[in-house]
Amino acid sequence: MKNDYKRLVVVDIETVSLNPIDPKGALDAIMGRIVCIGTLIDDGQQLVERAYIDRDERKILQEFWETVRPTDLLIGHNILEFDLPFIRQRCWILGVRPLREVNLRKYYTDEVFDTMQIWSNWGKKVKLDDLGGALSCGQKSGHGTDVSQWWLASDLQKIADYCLDDVRLTYRVFCRLNYIAERRPSFSVVSHAFQGGVSGVAS
Repeated sequence: MKNDYKRLVVVDIETVSLNPIDPKGALDAIMGRIVCIGTLIDDGQQLVERAYIDRDERKILQEFWETVRPTDLLIGHNILEFDLPFIRQRCWILGVRPLREVNLRKYYTDEVFDTMQIWSNWGKKVKLDDLGGALSCGQKSGHGTDVSQWWLASDLQKIADYCLDDVRLTYRVFCRLNYIAERRPSFSVVSHAFQGGVSGVAS
């Protein structure tokens, strides 16, 4: 029997400024870069989460696009205004060709589900921390402003853990907004090629 289940792929990125004395650069794809992309994939059978983190930003982007399929539903909080545009812009800058097109127009949810926009009906912005608390889904484990310090300290594990915590929270919010039961992650891996090697941490 054909499986018509549409994979759910929750996405969150962590960024830093290219200029350490200008932290606001982390919000601009010209002035900043991606240090981690976290994904959580629900294929209808199991939940798999993965963090891509590397000094080589091209590798992060390439591995992300190799993970995403053309039919996946991409899910995120403020993903239409921040995560996906930032990913696309960094791909343009670094010459990384995405392996699928993503429609980023407003009021369109066939390819992208933005929990912030769906909650507010494209109105007032709401923070993931506040929305997660209101829906009894939990709250964030840290602050995005900490990422630059962890990056300078080469603490990749902290960045990956923080990114995946956000991905899990976004998944729970998505499930609540769609009245569906959430699954528990069955496999988690942190993938990076830092200090000369590739390593994975599974749990």
